[in-house]
Amino acid sequence: MLRINKLLFVISLFLFFSSCKETKTIDHLAHITDSEVKSKLADACASSGGLDNYMSIDSIIYDKRSVLYLADGGVESEVRQHHAYKINPELSGVISWSDSIGDHSIVYNESVPYKTLNGKKIPNSAKSAKQSFMSSYYVLFLPFKLIDPGVNLTYEGTTDVDGIKADMIKATYAPAVHDNHSTDDEWTFFLNQKDGSVLSNLVYHPPTYAYIENTEYTDEYPLRMNTYRQTWRTDKNRNKEYLRGEFWYSNYKFTKK
Repeated sequence: MLRINKLLFVISLFLFFSSCKETKTIDHLAHITDSEVKSKLADACASSGGLDNYMSIDSIIYDKRSVLYLADGGVESEVRQHHAYKINPELSGVISWSDSIGDHSIVYNESVPYKTLNGKKIPNSAKSAKQSFMSSYYVLFLPFKLIDPGVNLTYEGTTDVDGIKADMIKATYAPAVHDNHSTDDEWTFFLNQKDGSVLSNLVYHPPTYAYIENTEYTDEYPLRMNTYRQTWRTDKNRNKEYLRGEFWYSNYKFTKK
């Protein structure tokens, strides 16, 4: 009888902590009223490392190489940046790089973000500094950033992405209303129906569309992180016109709370 009681006690503890963990995860999505969207996003976050892991990230640094192309295939620009983000207790960070003009940085904090050139602040750069920093931070942590407050999310049905059946979720933003939004671009996310992973995104930057393919990623870190992306200029139906950009991500380092 004593052995049975001990067994029941262990089972009770397991169920209690499992219930607490499940409640914590559900709470992160509690503000999403569309049950279809909530279900798909829960799968997407789970496949990318889990909401609890995401919520525990304290800081991250990484390197990014970007190459942008012209319509004729010529190189418009190439840059290698170092990104360093501190997430808690409040978001801050620095993006830095060098080119033929000099040394650049984007410094973000919640008071007055700014850009620098060769160590000197660029006047009236707060708005563009915030937009550039928040855009990079947003793309880095997809699909988790979709659960941010104020994002208008709608389920758009299913489609085919290179032979893979995918769910579509549309996200719209209102930077005039929500300080954590960087632009009012319209995003459509294509999630693998099988495991919830983010296959690609379609972004409407009026009057053009950008189709971003998450080509390569790694699971060696607390979260699934992209190592290579391609961006294509397309129409609204994702018909590719030309390769607009390539992006390589490397040297990730995380700290957790």
